[in-house]
Amino acid sequence: MRSLRNVGRHVVPRAVISVCLVPVMSAGLLAQTTGAPRAQSDVLDSAYVAAESGAWEASARAWRHVLDQTPNLAGAAAYTLRAVSNDSRGVVRRLLLAPPASIGGRRALAQLEISWGSPSLGWDAIRALPASDSVADVWTDFADAASAAGSPAVARDAYLAALAVRPSGDLAARAAEAALASGDAAMALTLLDRVMAAAPPADTAALAVALVPVHVRALVRLGRMSEAEQYLRRYAGRGGEELRTPLARDITWGYARVGDIAGARSAATRFGLMNDSTITGWLALYAGDLKNARGALRRTSGLSGDALTALALLARTRTDSAPSVGEAFVLLARGDTAMAADRFVAASSVVRDAAPLLLATAARLHAEQHHDELAIPLWRKVIEQYADAPEAPEADLEWGRALKRTADPAGAVARWEHLILTYPESALVPLARQELDAVKATA
Repeated sequence: MRSLRNVGRHVVPRAVISVCLVPVMSAGLLAQTTGAPRAQSDVLDSAYVAAESGAWEASARAWRHVLDQTPNLAGAAAYTLRAVSNDSRGVVRRLLLAPPASIGGRRALAQLEISWGSPSLGWDAIRALPASDSVADVWTDFADAASAAGSPAVARDAYLAALAVRPSGDLAARAAEAALASGDAAMALTLLDRVMAAAPPADTAALAVALVPVHVRALVRLGRMSEAEQYLRRYAGRGGEELRTPLARDITWGYARVGDIAGARSAATRFGLMNDSTITGWLALYAGDLKNARGALRRTSGLSGDALTALALLARTRTDSAPSVGEAFVLLARGDTAMAADRFVAASSVVRDAAPLLLATAARLHAEQHHDELAIPLWRKVIEQYADAPEAPEADLEWGRALKRTADPAGAVARWEHLILTYPESALVPLARQELDAVKATA
């Protein structure tokens, strides 16, 4: 394998630039690099040599000098410094951020922060650069990288900054997608309206079709399903079934998430989705029709956590109808975790043959929201009233973890020891032993 020094002295390969998340360097820039003054070439060599030996401060210092003169080498710098240890990242940040502000240095740091898993710090590194066409390019490239790295809120902010400098339909569309992915559906619609308003009349129809997915999903997220349906009917015919079907599903689920099960069923009928067992099964479950849900969801694949809970419940009970169960799952779909937990507790007194599962599910939801004080009584009830249930060992384990979080190590140890002694065959015993060892090690 060629060393970093050999890679960087004359040519930065496409693979390297791809990893760095910046465009491939142009022939002109390569000529500038190979034709650089000897002093600059020596500094570049020293940046690579220092990185090879793990001298990260020296490498970063040399790179900063190079980047002040040749900012388009930011991608190569980020690639070279990507393996910086956690202890050395602070000094690299300090050197690349040091005044005067360097476009190359800050661009390299922004890329590094993405590779280090800190996109928001990457945006902080470049957001204050003086606005210009070249900086708008930096912001756009960074936004693309942040979006690809799963940080849509950071990407949205970077796209909006670039959009203020260089208005364009393409940038606004990408900003809208990032806004929607970050949960800001209202901002997404505002941006989409801006795209459509700025487009030439001859292009609006084609553009509307291209933006159908993000437009429909934004409307659904805002609970405006009727408008979403109208928009889909108006434009989706030009995009074919591959476009229409997934969006029809989104609209149907949108009705369900706001608790309008009748509306969801009507939408599924209008869209021809009633032969889809996943949709009919969930609609039955949301309505509390456990009998039909049991038959339909048996063939479900690609299961989410909620779906696994639903299948476990349906397999454990012979109850055919339980509206409170349906209400709990609708609340889960809406993201109202606290109310969903309360409904699962209420359902446990109706669906008695699955009561420990419902109580454990409610406890898990409370714990995920850091409400251990609400979860602990439910775990206690499972252990004391349903000691033979499959959920009892889990209740012991999680109750112990909650006590540990609330600075009660003695109580936690008691729960884990109870699990080990009472349920020696449980698959959770090794986890309980690990927890015990960790507590003893810090005692």
